[in-house]
Amino acid sequence: MSDADTENTNENIVLECLLESPPEKVWRALTVPELAAGWLGEPGDGGREPAYEILDTEPCSRVRYTWRDEQTDAPDTLVTFEISPAPDGNTWFRLTHSHCALPRLAANSNGAPTARAA
Repeated sequence: MSDADTENTNENIVLECLLESPPEKVWRALTVPELAAGWLGEPGDGGREPAYEILDTEPCSRVRYTWRDEQTDAPDTLVTFEISPAPDGNTWFRLTHSHCALPRLAANSNGAPTARAA
C-alpha cells in the first residue's frame, strides 16, 4: 500500500490508499472467502461464528459487510470497501467502517412473527 490516508469523521473510520494490484485481483481478495480471510481474518476461529458477512456487492466496485464484535453484545456495524481503476494498473481503495448500529437478525428470520389466539 502507498499514499494511505485515514480519517475519523462522524463516527466513521475511513481509509483511502492506492494498491499496487489490478482491481480484479483486489475484488477477488475482498469477495472470495478463502482470500478475504487474508484481509479480514479467518472467520470461525476457535469454533465461533464468522465476524463478518457480505450484505451486498456492486461487481468490481463495492462490497458491504456486516461486522460484529463477538466478544461483546454490541450491535453489528457496517464496513464498505470501494475500489476503482487507477493509473498503471493499480487500484484506488477506500474502506469505510460505519459505527451506526445495524440490527442483528434472528437465526430464523424467514418472515414476520405470527401469534395465534389461545
